[in-house]
Parts: sequence; structure tokens; C-alpha cells
Amino acid sequence: MTLHLPTVLLFAGLLTAVITLGTALLAWRERRSYLWHWSAALISTFVGMLLFGLRGAAPDLLTVVMANLMLLGNLLFTISGYQRLFGQAVPWRAMVGLTLLQLLTYAWFTYVDNDYPVRVLVFNSTLAALSLASAALLAGQRRRLGWAVLALPVGAHGLQTLLGLLRIVLTLNDPVSGGSSLQAASQTHVLAIMLNSFAAMALAFGFLALHAGHLLEELDQQASTDPLTGLANRRGFAPALAQEWERHRRLGSPLAVLVIDIDFFKQINDTHGHAAGDAALRHLGQVLRQHLRPYDLSARLGGEEFCVVQGGVSLEEARQTAERLRRADLSFGRDTLGEAMTMTVSIGLAVAREDDSDPQQVLARADAALYLAKAEGRDRVVRG
Repeated sequence: MTLHLPTVLLFAGLLTAVITLGTALLAWRERRSYLWHWSAALISTFVGMLLFGLRGAAPDLLTVVMANLMLLGNLLFTISGYQRLFGQAVPWRAMVGLTLLQLLTYAWFTYVDNDYPVRVLVFNSTLAALSLASAALLAGQRRRLGWAVLALPVGAHGLQTLLGLLRIVLTLNDPVSGGSSLQAASQTHVLAIMLNSFAAMALAFGFLALHAGHLLEELDQQASTDPLTGLANRRGFAPALAQEWERHRRLGSPLAVLVIDIDFFKQINDTHGHAAGDAALRHLGQVLRQHLRPYDLSARLGGEEFCVVQGGVSLEEARQTAERLRRADLSFGRDTLGEAMTMTVSIGLAVAREDDSDPQQVLARADAALYLAKAEGRDRVVRG
């Protein structure tokens, strides 16, 4: 059976249009920038396939130059969508520069030196490079999202890369078999183009998988984060503490735990109201972020009790951190009379010992030290 390329491209384009509509509606509903980028990628694919399918029936400016740009625009918008998803900067200048270079190249080898094999080589070299870059970008997020989410989009990019390389090899080995035009291309080339079109459609479902994985990641983060302070809650603290403990045991590095409690917190609520109590908790969370290292673990364990875990610090360094937190500006607003509302904190400190079998033992000593600090008069640091 002979494959009729324009029919294949038009059919694939119509299927892509349906998927594009669904993704665009999702982008409109979710208002997420990466979904808009992926919608633009799918629109580029649809337009490119449509223009390719009209080769011979419409001007070369549309069916050659613009068609190639549209299909490569698919990968550029795909990459920019990934970068938006992962919080990375989008290199707009490089993308615009590559687009202009491609435009000039296709225009030259269409109107000045009409050379179809060269256009095939240029297109597929760029296709393979961008597909490989996309796969590498996704693979770098494997620990964050997992292969169950990444398998489909990485596989689609891998297939695009292989098909691009295949067409390069076929064209270099026998330029004539590639034909002098798209309509005269060999069946092997046509099959490769068809498979690449279906890889682009498979990528659309990969976008949905990435979006679903991102939503699950957000839900997990929300479930592990205290909404009032933005710090980890008890659910998020437990696995993070286990990771710190595993690193401590593997590297033999010191580990310190600080348990922090707001003094007379009930009195703050009773005197100034629960809104003031919430303000005190939020402010203490801000103080922890300001005075700790970015990679220190801090959490609100419940009520007015907070916990800090520091790896790689000595007992004296941990004590200095605790004193710095205790002496920080703990004013959290003004009361109805305009008087400053402030608080004090008590801190229990403990460091890991060689005979500790798990982090709970260190945490228990720090907790006991906290109760001792309160018994001795509050607003102090006590080592456990």
C-alpha cells in the first residue's frame, strides 16, 4: 500500500486540532502559563501539518517556508512550556534568533537555490537537536516528577530525535531517494514523516501527563506545608527529618535540633485576639526564614511549637543560631491602642550522639530541654 503523504498530514492535523482545542480550554480554565505555551505548540503543529498537506496546491511561501517554521515552532513552544513549568527562564532572544535563522535558510533554499534535500537536512537536524534538548530537560526532572509521568513525553521526543536522524542518514546516503520535492519523496521518508506527526500527537498527551503530575506535586506540597507560616507542617517534617538523618549517618556530619515555643501564647490570644496570635505565628515563621540558612529544615509542628534541624553545625554554632533567633525582633504588630505587640521564645537544643539510633531520640532531648527552659523562666536557650 502506498502512503499518500498529504492525506496522512491532513488527517494527523485534524486529530491534532481536536487535542489542541482540549488543551486550549484547559489553559483558559487553569490560567497557567505553561499550558498556553503548549497550546501554542499544538497550534503550530496543526498549522504546519495543514500547510504541508497543501504542498503543490498553495504557494511555496506557505507550504515550504512557513510550514517548516510552524513545525519547528512546535518544539520551541514545547521547550518554553517546560521551562515555565519548572520555573526556569525562557531564552526568548535565542528562540527568536533561531526562528529568524530558519526563516532565512528555508527562504534561500526555496527561492534562491531551490534544494529540497538541503531543506530536509536543515529541518531534521534542527528537529533532532531540539527534540533531544527537550528530552534532556525533562529527564533532569525525573526525581521531582518520576518516570511514570515523564515516560510519554520523553518517549515522544526520543522518537522525534530518532526519526530526524533517520531522515538525515537517508538523505545523505541517497539524496535522490528523498526526491526533488515532498511529493516525490520515497516511501521510507513518507513513513518517517508520518511517524513524526503521530509522535507530535503523542506529545500532546504527554503535556496532559506533565500537567497532572504537576498538580499532584502541588497537592502533596500543600498537604505538607503549614498554610499560616509557609513552613513545613508535621506531615512534611517527618520525611525531611528522615532525609537529614540519613545524610548525617552517611557522611558522619553533625546534626542539631532546635525546638522553639512562643512564650505565653495563650495570653496573646486571650489579650489581643486570635488574629494577633496568627500574626505572631506568621512573624516567627518569617524570622526563621530570615535567620536560617536556605537549606536548613524548619517546620511548625503544631500550635505555637516550631522545630529547626541544622546539618553540619557544631554544638556551639547551633547555640549561636538559637540565641540569634531568641534575640531577633519579635514584634508582630500593634494593638488597638497603638502599642507594639511583641513576644519571647524558649528554645530547647540537642545534637546527635554516636549512640543515637534514630532522629526521634535527638528530637526528644531537644523537647525535654524546651520544657526545662520554660521551667527556668522562659525566654532562654537550654541544651538537652
